[in-house]
Amino acid sequence: MKIIAIHQPKKPLLHWILQLDDGSKMELAESTLVAHQLAVGDELTESDLTELQTASDEYILLDAALHFLAARPRSRQEVRRRLLRPRPGKRPPDPATVDRVLERLSELEYLSDREFAGFWVENRDQFSPRSARAMRHELAQRGVDRETLDATLDSDLDAERAMRAARQRLRSVAGLDYQAFARRLSGFLLRRGFGYDVARETVRALWLESHGGVPDDVAGAPRVEDE
Repeated sequence: MKIIAIHQPKKPLLHWILQLDDGSKMELAESTLVAHQLAVGDELTESDLTELQTASDEYILLDAALHFLAARPRSRQEVRRRLLRPRPGKRPPDPATVDRVLERLSELEYLSDREFAGFWVENRDQFSPRSARAMRHELAQRGVDRETLDATLDSDLDAERAMRAARQRLRSVAGLDYQAFARRLSGFLLRRGFGYDVARETVRALWLESHGGVPDDVAGAPRVEDE
């Protein structure tokens, strides 16, 4: 088959259309057109067309992945799901091509589940603290494997995380009596994935810090001893 025309559609700007003498058309990424130095009059075999389409698809998927990663780090599984998502009016992405793009991203150090997990935990710890168990669930849903989770998450830091999380809610419980204070904060911490013991000790510590002691009628509550 022979290329009889090459033209650029209005959108997307970095794509070109090859018109072939059998009446068919092929949309290619600009980088593929340039890399293969295609010109009107070139003869292409079926094998050539397959190679061109594969190269173009890989470039388009790589570009889409880089745009997706520009906002924040992502897990490999997140990027894979994004690239495999059906696009109106477009051919379904080839899973094997997607996997090659993911490998390329890893080679370029744009994609690392270990770095993504570290970013996720750091971001949670800073803005929305929750337990290691809760973060493990979140990361597992994004395809992070157990080995990476074990290397990234430390449940020994849960007491510290619970304290930071609870401090963010102190204004909402100001003025409440101990029972209401404890009920509200404990419920909040439990929803963040912290265990009952961690939640109870965090609530008591914050009450002691702000009020100087826990009411005597609270069973098992710590008391401030007179000096």
